Amino acid sequence: MQFANTKQIIKCLLQLCMLFFAASQFTSASEKASKTTGEPAYLTVKSFAKTSFSPARKETFVIPISVQANKSIRKIDVEIRSNDDDLIRAISFKDFKKKQTDYEIVWDGKDSEGKLVPNEAYFPVFIVTSASGDIQRIDKRKASGGEELYDFEKRIRNGVIEYTLPHQSRVLVRTGIKNGPMLRTIIDWEPRSAGFHAERWNGYDLDNVIAIERNPKVGHLIIAYRLSEYSIITYGNDKQSYRAYREAKKWPLRQSSYQDRILERNGKLIRPEYYMPVLQQKSPRISVAMLDVKRKPLAVLKGLDELITEVKIHPLDEIYLDQERYEISFFIDNEFIAEEEQGFVPFTWRWSPGRFGIKPGDHVLTINVSGYSGQVGVKNIAFTLQDSSAN
Repeated sequence: MQFANTKQIIKCLLQLCMLFFAASQFTSASEKASKTTGEPAYLTVKSFAKTSFSPARKETFVIPISVQANKSIRKIDVEIRSNDDDLIRAISFKDFKKKQTDYEIVWDGKDSEGKLVPNEAYFPVFIVTSASGDIQRIDKRKASGGEELYDFEKRIRNGVIEYTLPHQSRVLVRTGIKNGPMLRTIIDWEPRSAGFHAERWNGYDLDNVIAIERNPKVGHLIIAYRLSEYSIITYGNDKQSYRAYREAKKWPLRQSSYQDRILERNGKLIRPEYYMPVLQQKSPRISVAMLDVKRKPLAVLKGLDELITEVKIHPLDEIYLDQERYEISFFIDNEFIAEEEQGFVPFTWRWSPGRFGIKPGDHVLTINVSGYSGQVGVKNIAFTLQDSSAN
């Protein structure tokens, strides 16, 4: 019996040795592969002459590269990818010439189907195949981008918000009432090139019921975070949004990627939005209905009458908000009156304006749906409250 146990022990030790050998072989292969995924010494991506262009105006974008040892390279593939890592276009370059080191790769701003891409930021990923078959990849998205930008030059004037960005960035501009509701997202995490920008708007909310700029308590939020190196911004396509483009492609919704998330780089805070899909960063689209207790649209609103306010979120936006907590807040004439901290939809709120001390006259009901990742959906509804004694 003891002999049998000894044989089993020896057998187990042999199996462990074999596993260790296999693991060491696998590690060696992994180490070899890792050496081929860094930035190759023989390929350099040179500075871009510009960082944005308009495919709608038939402009093209030139990506300059420099090859140090062109005889060892079989081809260079450039993958144009979206912020959600969708492969938009693949461009292959093989035309290497003796004694020539500088080349230009040109993108016309179209996808693989020949369609103009929507206004957004895109990222070239370089895949170099050597003559011996080794593959090396240059992707700057993990080594750069996401750094929060807050302290940059800003100026608020009637009808225009001006700012100067030190780097290519994704920008958020919101306006609302200090210690009150958020009333409008003017720029919703849109990509912008470095330099001066003037964002023009009409001074009203999107429902066109509140003159925001005329309120003495108006406040603005202007923040940004850096795009990664080699980012290319397209503009001028007024026919299709990024959201509509992805929906037309029937691409699945992307999930947040926090696996490789870092909190700071070189002492700079990394915004969590950098790791979110583009559409998850956007303000959720909400709809609101004011109904009587029989759930019919209200024609007349009286002080002590009860009514139902029903809040809904667009199904695609609801998918993202359901991944985190969100709250629903209610304001009348910019004053807070109620909230549901653990939001759900459709959400039904039954209430009476008279019991909140709302006096007869013209008023505005504002609803904010606020995700815990910073998204805010807004709806403003103007209504007239009659005296309870009125016929």
